[in-house]
Amino acid sequence: MIALLLTISFVLHALSLFIIILLYLQLTKIKEVEKRQSQIIEEMEQTVSAYFIEWKEENERFLQALSKTLHHRSSAKNETKAEKSEAAPSTALFERKESEWSPLAHVDQMKDTVEIRTIRPKPAPLSLAEQVVQLYKEGKTIEEIAKMLKKGKTEIELLLKFRQM
Repeated sequence: MIALLLTISFVLHALSLFIIILLYLQLTKIKEVEKRQSQIIEEMEQTVSAYFIEWKEENERFLQALSKTLHHRSSAKNETKAEKSEAAPSTALFERKESEWSPLAHVDQMKDTVEIRTIRPKPAPLSLAEQVVQLYKEGKTIEEIAKMLKKGKTEIELLLKFRQM
């Protein structure tokens, strides 16, 4: 009897040891997955920050190019105005002011406008049962309803019976 109990105890201890080993392996797999996810998150953050830095530098280059373009236009306009005023005073009527040629000349005068539309929600499409009931209340026969909805007469009859019409 003692031998049987010792054997059962040994089997249970072996089984519990096996289960503990399996749980430990699962725990190590979970920790590895967490490490990989944290590495992926760090890489994503670095990628996004690099993208934002590039975006900022590109915007700064654009603003510098825009200011150079505006500066060149204004200096060219001043030179042409001086030449035209010396050469022919009658062409002064056709000249535009420097501020009219500038792409940002009228920014202060522009106003933001927002168009507000009232959006009416579309009525939800009626289910088949609701359509059948509505048509039946309008006085249509079961055959007419079946033809209109392209369903069988028996199906329409059943729907009306379930709705107790």
